[in-house]
Amino acid sequence: MLKRLFFLMVLGGLWATGCAGIGSQGASAQSALAATSVEDLDATSAPVYLMLVGEIAGQRGQFDVALDHYARLSEMVKDVRIAERSTQIALYVKDADKALKSAEVWSELDHKSLPAHRIAAILEIKAGNLDGASRELQKLFELKDPDLENTLIEMVKWIDAELPRDEGLKVMDDLTARHPQVAELHFAYALLASDKGALMVAQSELAKALAMRPGWSRALMLKAQLQLQAGDTRDARLNLEKAIKSDPANTRAGLLYGQFLAKTGDLKGAERALSKVLERDAHLSDARFALASVWLELGASDRAKKEFEGLLQDPHWQPQSEFSLGLIEARLGHPEAALKHFDRVHSGGGLEFDARFNAASSLMSLGRLSEARGRLAAARRDYPDEKIKLYVVEAELLVKAKETALAYDLLSEALKEAPQQTDLLYSRALLADQLGHFDVMEADLRVVLDKNPDDAAALNALGFSLVEHRPERLEEAGDLIHRALDKRHDDPAILDSLGWLLFKKNQPKEALVYLRKAYKLYPDPEIAAHLGEVLWVQGLRSEAQRVWAEGLKKNPDQDDMRRVRESYPKAFKGGSL
Repeated sequence: MLKRLFFLMVLGGLWATGCAGIGSQGASAQSALAATSVEDLDATSAPVYLMLVGEIAGQRGQFDVALDHYARLSEMVKDVRIAERSTQIALYVKDADKALKSAEVWSELDHKSLPAHRIAAILEIKAGNLDGASRELQKLFELKDPDLENTLIEMVKWIDAELPRDEGLKVMDDLTARHPQVAELHFAYALLASDKGALMVAQSELAKALAMRPGWSRALMLKAQLQLQAGDTRDARLNLEKAIKSDPANTRAGLLYGQFLAKTGDLKGAERALSKVLERDAHLSDARFALASVWLELGASDRAKKEFEGLLQDPHWQPQSEFSLGLIEARLGHPEAALKHFDRVHSGGGLEFDARFNAASSLMSLGRLSEARGRLAAARRDYPDEKIKLYVVEAELLVKAKETALAYDLLSEALKEAPQQTDLLYSRALLADQLGHFDVMEADLRVVLDKNPDDAAALNALGFSLVEHRPERLEEAGDLIHRALDKRHDDPAILDSLGWLLFKKNQPKEALVYLRKAYKLYPDPEIAAHLGEVLWVQGLRSEAQRVWAEGLKKNPDQDDMRRVRESYPKAFKGGSL
């Protein structure tokens, strides 16, 4: 018997080591074995035969044959190694029934085998046998599985992927009811509930887990994530800080904290937190990308660029890094370099869509208008659900390239495909205003308002247009603008419109209140032009010149800034302040 088991051990290494000498002789051997019936063999030879055929079949990629022979062997020979091998083959070929049978034998033969109990527990759940799963989990609890957290997390990942929402939650509810004192099980349930959108269940189970393990960093991190989903940034921050204090070496907690700080606008704090993470693990790609993104937001383009370039060799981060490098080059005024980076993004989904749009924008900046438009037309074919957005984006790029008439024609063509589409109507209305097609503008905005009478942007746009081009309709303009302001009390564009309306109605003091507030909220050149003009007329000329200088610095070619320079040449001292 010892000699036979030694032979089995030797054969057990064949798949891993390979068998370079099998060749045609191996094929002949397999044919000879296949011609043999196991029923013709004695109790000593039959197991050897089953093992040998199984191993040779495995060598040749005939895993179903290998599994069949190993399954029969595991029934014949109650050996831990055979049961384990049979389980592994069954898992490899995704035969859950045979895997469960072998895993049950494995866990019975070796009561202290953590892998056996882990695999058996998941397979019992897959088979719908909660009693069996509970027994296997109990063994893990009794053996004090040092990797219990990850074992249970892997279990709920499978449940999340394979079972319907309510069925998966019921499985975990049943298991936690059977084992109420296991904190890790409550945490796993909370994790599943969070992924399934059952937030109240997640919060309840997480509270139970933390009651048993108060300083558990992993649970505190999940609690912080749930609080962020609920908009509770204050308590989320406190729990992330608790997680880091509880487990300072937990790079995942440090990374999550840094990302949280970046999202809430504390870029310097995010930079410090992420730098600490990288001091512990300089090769953690997630932290490197997060820190580079923070530097990009802080304007540290050189540092960000160097880090993104270092991540180009990481397959996971390559697309995002190429995209970010494209943004850097675009901001630096290098459209050719930006284009090369955007064209290397082939990740699919939203990132590739954004890259294609930015590539078109770079082409526009290079004066390659026809090529840019061709790419956007192709994008509309490839992303039919984004067609309207792409029409609007193309129109915006054409306006930026000072091709307003082409943009207007594009939207008019688009409206033939979707005559009542409000985004297209609104965008064309704004262009109609610039081109002097006031009747078209009003007609388009009226359609928008017929569909949505409370559309603040459309109310404001129509009201402002009447102020500018239909002075006999100022009362109607005022009604529209006030309706818009009722919807958006602190919208700078609407405040600017109201201020300009009051100025046109010879109420400059009242106009200043709204224009100053609008400019404080959004110091835009158009608002600067309006505010400066009212200040100048009111005799507040130094303040008017200061405001106009700020507007000129931002965009000297803006239409309203050009108008005030022409209307008040003395203020600009021959063309410049």
